[in-house]
Amino acid sequence: MKIAFLAPRFHTNQISIIKYLLKSKNQVSFYVTRISQIEDHSVLKPILIDLNYFFKMFKFLINSINPLFDYRYGLPSISQLLRFRSNKYDLLIIRDPVNLMGLSFLLWAKLIGIKIILYIQRDVYKKNSFSAKEIVEKILIKLFKTQCISPCLGNQKYKKFTNKITYLPFCLPVTDYSKNWFINNKINIITVGKFVFRKKHLLLISALGKIKVKNNFKLTIIGECLSKENLNYLKSIKKQAKISNLDINILKNVKPKILKNIYKKHDLFVLASVNEPASISNLEAMAHGLPVITTDTNKTSCYTEHGVNGYIVKSNDLNDLVKKLELLIDNKIRLKKFGKKSFNIVKNKHRPEFIYKKFFNSVMKF
Repeated sequence: MKIAFLAPRFHTNQISIIKYLLKSKNQVSFYVTRISQIEDHSVLKPILIDLNYFFKMFKFLINSINPLFDYRYGLPSISQLLRFRSNKYDLLIIRDPVNLMGLSFLLWAKLIGIKIILYIQRDVYKKNSFSAKEIVEKILIKLFKTQCISPCLGNQKYKKFTNKITYLPFCLPVTDYSKNWFINNKINIITVGKFVFRKKHLLLISALGKIKVKNNFKLTIIGECLSKENLNYLKSIKKQAKISNLDINILKNVKPKILKNIYKKHDLFVLASVNEPASISNLEAMAHGLPVITTDTNKTSCYTEHGVNGYIVKSNDLNDLVKKLELLIDNKIRLKKFGKKSFNIVKNKHRPEFIYKKFFNSVMKF
């Protein structure tokens, strides 16, 4: 099968499933509107979409104002659409169709007779919502008679966002469980996420500052820093880290292959962010045998089993975060037990071969 993906960029959360699609003799292309310097292209090199004449003419001006302008809000060139048609794809998977680029390819794929699946980071089960974007997504699903997939489960006591949505969680390969705990006789804590305010690095530092025994843990903060906004926020993190009197190490723009080895040297993963669209970092940590503390507004918190392999804390709640940190930092036996559970959850529920099978059995039926 010839499959095309369309997304803003080649995110790490797509690598494992694409690798397995290629392994299963499918042909895969990945179209993007921008390429990041820290992406891993060892599995597949993404295709940067050729913009139409207007955006080409003014690209230098746009970039001078905002170097990270999101070209999802641009339009593809006619020649790009014609090249896309000539590849004769069987399926197009569109990440976030509610923008000019997504809509352009959606209409074009429909016109030339390619099957379409919309990939949205929306809870499969959720309360009725009336946000403009969600209303447009529902209209597109109905209008184009397409299926959609989401890596976010939500709360199953609610109705499905749409009957045509399939839960397809992120996947990661795992081998045998092997881990070295408490390097340098410390509990090594890690958090991974780009340097933006919603990641709540400052809240995590404040929470760790309230823990009574401070000399038995170390915090590693890893994040993407590619914009002025990222840099300014990073400065505030460094300032807070300096006055906290904690053992903190900050790393920026770490490539995925290096990050894997860093996970192995840590004992606990924490993601304190609010309104997290769909983090894969918590699953990456679990695959390396780390317990996880995450928030109830992280849409992939469903990968964490509360009280089994970690804890789901109330979003932006300092006291709750402190309490859950203490439950693990003060109990190494529980920490190791939760870590083994994390690994087994990935092994039993998130391996690429499971997700690949579900993809073709459930989604490809239409």
